[in-house]
Amino acid sequence: MNNHQRIFADDASRRQLVMPWARTFEMCWKSLVNRRGRFLLVFISIAVVVAFFVSTLTYHRVVAALRENPDVHTKAVLERAGLLSNNPDAEQKERDRVLWLLVLSGLLCFVGVTNTMYMSVTERYREIGTLKCLGALNGFVVRLFLIESILVGLASSAIGALAGYLLTVLQLGVALEFGLLEGRRLLGSLLFVIPPAILGGAALTVLAAVYPTWTAARMKPVDAMRVEV
Repeated sequence: MNNHQRIFADDASRRQLVMPWARTFEMCWKSLVNRRGRFLLVFISIAVVVAFFVSTLTYHRVVAALRENPDVHTKAVLERAGLLSNNPDAEQKERDRVLWLLVLSGLLCFVGVTNTMYMSVTERYREIGTLKCLGALNGFVVRLFLIESILVGLASSAIGALAGYLLTVLQLGVALEFGLLEGRRLLGSLLFVIPPAILGGAALTVLAAVYPTWTAARMKPVDAMRVEV
């Protein structure tokens, strides 16, 4: 009897249908459009913290490059703006302060995004129950939510990174002189800061979505359908 049950179980698992990736992306896009209010909160939170990271890193990278410039006029402008210091202790304290702000903002953003993603999953318990009643596997539910988080993370990180970079360049141009901001130096900062910021923001979103996604995937269909949202 046990052998027959095992045979039928293996045969049933082989007959399970797999959702095409194109259809999965289509479902994710429709979900983002239908829940744009909720995902807008995630979008804004990630964009803000990525913009802060990019702004801080770009600012210090450009200023450090200007400090190494032997040009007398450049050093005079930096000294007038209070950005040229010969005190190593003061510079180290400034670097420590910036590092602490970056770590703190990252932690706050991670907690906020995790809470927002968890609430988003909670609102969709009935939808998850319906999908599982129709035969959706746990892997499909995980794939669905992670793809949504990747799309939101990439888009918000890209916009936040570009906004932070442009605002920093504008700030430095006004505080110093736009003539000091050479195109080669700005391009180097752009390539050094923007790609890691976009990938880091997307990774942060995915990490924040792992726990609520795994919780949703493990729910029994009956329990999901009973949830009152």
